[in-house]
Amino acid sequence: MNKQQPILFGVFLALLATAPVLNAQRQQPTEEQLSRILKRFPEADKDKDGKLSTEEVQEFVESRQRNRRPTAAAQPTKVGDPKLTETLAGMNARFKNVEVELIEWPAELHKKLGKMTKLALVTRPVEKIEGKLPLLINLHGGGQRWWNNSFQQQLVIAAQMEMKRGFDLAELAGKGLVVLDPNTAERWNPDSLDTMLDHVLETFPDIDKDRVYVMGYSAGGGATWRWINQSPDRFAAAAPCGFSGGSAEDDAKKLAKLPIWTMAGGDDGKNPAGVRKMVERLKAAGNGNVKHTEFEGADHRAGGRAVFGTAELVDWMLGFERPKTTE
Repeated sequence: MNKQQPILFGVFLALLATAPVLNAQRQQPTEEQLSRILKRFPEADKDKDGKLSTEEVQEFVESRQRNRRPTAAAQPTKVGDPKLTETLAGMNARFKNVEVELIEWPAELHKKLGKMTKLALVTRPVEKIEGKLPLLINLHGGGQRWWNNSFQQQLVIAAQMEMKRGFDLAELAGKGLVVLDPNTAERWNPDSLDTMLDHVLETFPDIDKDRVYVMGYSAGGGATWRWINQSPDRFAAAAPCGFSGGSAEDDAKKLAKLPIWTMAGGDDGKNPAGVRKMVERLKAAGNGNVKHTEFEGADHRAGGRAVFGTAELVDWMLGFERPKTTE
């Protein structure tokens, strides 16, 4: 085996997310590891002898590198992308109450949105409703590995893993509201979100400015908490869910008048305890409209499905309007 093979094998594993190799640059791949690769990628066995040679491993790695798609940052999904169009059509085919559509932020606005992607999803009721509609903004979770996928890939993966978003909750609730699912390639930034909301309220005349709600799960729950701490007067209600509960140094007094419903999986590491402490701080600050739900035995993923399976959350939110200010 040549000297480059262990390095190539390490790249092979990282690229294809197969069985891990300890200290891949120093150790030869074992027969067991090669067997796992062969089982998962039988096409690498060019001579069909039932085992992988050094040359076959190298050729397959190089082939995968040549054909590998660019990362989302290098080539984001665009409006008109055939695969995205097909994915959206599949989503709408399973929805009865709502229709999901793409919006593209204007170029000048997008420059001010940090690393929020240029595309977002807006969900509206199929049945036409007269008058202004409330707006629910859902902030998704995720981290670097998630952000490295294109927008279209994220939607496909979410469906495969049964991860839910705002449009799923809108379909389940079947209420007359608009749901906005923006998308980001980095940690949500409250300043960028405020800029986005300014644009939405200016360009969507059918949205009721006094009935804007925000929610999020996991990293989206933390982002919801940060956003309402920065701009509490912009919302009629909020649901920061499935995260560590924010900082004890946050000034909960700013949120004393904002209705908040928190949720977490009961078996989600440190998150349920953190959320409970956050609820205690809110109540101690005088907030009389705080609800908390803990899903017994639910881990992080199951907790997310439970949150977006709680149609009552939408009914509860729609019962609140932003307080009228007097100057």
